[in-house]
Amino acid sequence: MFTRTVTLTARVADAVGNTTTVSTAVRVEAQTALGWTPPVNSVAAIQAMLVRYPRPRTMRLYSGPGVGLEPWSGLLAQVPADCVLHYSFKDWTASTSAAAVRDWLSARPAGRRRVVDLVTLDHEPEQQSGGDPAPAAFRQQWQELVGALAGHPRRREVWLVPVFTEYAARRKASWWADFGVVAGYPGVDAVGFDIYDTGYERYRTPVERNEFALAQARRVGRPLVVPEWGIRRKPTLDDGTPYDPDGAVCAQAMRDNMAHLRAQPDVPYVEWFYRGDCDLHATLTYPSGRTYVRDAERAAFGQLMG
Repeated sequence: MFTRTVTLTARVADAVGNTTTVSTAVRVEAQTALGWTPPVNSVAAIQAMLVRYPRPRTMRLYSGPGVGLEPWSGLLAQVPADCVLHYSFKDWTASTSAAAVRDWLSARPAGRRRVVDLVTLDHEPEQQSGGDPAPAAFRQQWQELVGALAGHPRRREVWLVPVFTEYAARRKASWWADFGVVAGYPGVDAVGFDIYDTGYERYRTPVERNEFALAQARRVGRPLVVPEWGIRRKPTLDDGTPYDPDGAVCAQAMRDNMAHLRAQPDVPYVEWFYRGDCDLHATLTYPSGRTYVRDAERAAFGQLMG
């Protein structure tokens, strides 16, 4: 349950015209929203996912290196008006991008003003591939992004959210100084971590999976967003012992994970990475060569979407 405090202020007048100003704090609660990334970045893929899951509360979309900012027509226009868009882009040039991102926000459709969209520059910078900037450039670009939108008349319509790689961040001693420090910059609204169970023999518990990301977000007093969440099925342990051949253990891990995140006061959005081994409609292949479908996990995801 994501909670926040909103201050309501009213000017009150009595029968003879005496006035006073009264303020009160109201606690607002909303269930952690679960959404998805489509299998590919295309209009057709989004439309197919909207048939499977017709009312997502949040959707994750990307622009790769060299693409620039996606216009509000085409791909972004497929996002329902009441669904929070989490949009990532990879390009930033000091001489042109500040004006471009201001123009992009100015062009945001009026119909989207019922929701606050999330914007990320250079997601998963620890990967250092696919156009990722070096640490100093990453920090500089985020300073420029925050500065570009400071004072914009529609600034309240977006959250600025740096997104990191949980697996890489928790294993690199210099991560905070290199990249994580951006999370605490003035003007940053939330902190994102892409979280998988890659590199672990068994599925992690919800605490094990999320403790690092939660700690980093709370370190700077920001909400945590999980823009990519995925659990690949683990049919056997490393020694070949059967572990989860039919996905039932994974399905329960998915339910437990969302129950844990929804019990936190500071996790507004989670998005399942509906791609690769986490595409719950794909026919996949075990290392042994046998094919399988993720029926149990797909059923669990549908329940969690509500």
